[in-house]
Amino acid sequence: MLNVTDLRANTIFIHSDGELYRVLKYEHIKMGRGSATIKVKVKALRSGAIKDISFISGAKVEEADVTKKQYEFVYFDKRKSKAILSDPETKQRTEVEAEVVGEDNLKFLKTGVLLTVLVSEDEEIVSVEIPIMAELKITETAGAEKGDTAGSAKKPATLETGAVITVPMFIKNGDIIRVNTESGEYVERV
Repeated sequence: MLNVTDLRANTIFIHSDGELYRVLKYEHIKMGRGSATIKVKVKALRSGAIKDISFISGAKVEEADVTKKQYEFVYFDKRKSKAILSDPETKQRTEVEAEVVGEDNLKFLKTGVLLTVLVSEDEEIVSVEIPIMAELKITETAGAEKGDTAGSAKKPATLETGAVITVPMFIKNGDIIRVNTESGEYVERV
């Protein structure tokens, strides 16, 4: 058991509802003569939902027994709505629900990308973290018109994964660019 006053950022615990949560923010509130209140902003690892939970000082939660592993992204099966991951050591493939990977994250994943995966004690993948930066090839974008390149003019571009983002006017078909996967924005040309 873990005292709620020991909850800090990135601590993973099991709440009374049976869900695994990762602490994003911790706040200790003491008002007057009453007991202190502990407020934590958490992210549910299975659903990805973010919410606030309050505890009274002295409450306890169960610490989750999870391990971090590296898995390789193989492909996304649209028919089943599952991502196929492979353990680089054993080459054993595992299916993971799209919600666990994150629907928005899938558009930046290509075959061979290493992902950080949290695995519970019963070998269930409960969370998947993708790299913050992804290097992807531009498959389709309009050419730059003469005179359009001044300032910060942008245009849409389709990436090799099918995602569409906005890029500067000087980017052309076949260029490899770096994309921030959290914001979905162009960072630089590689």
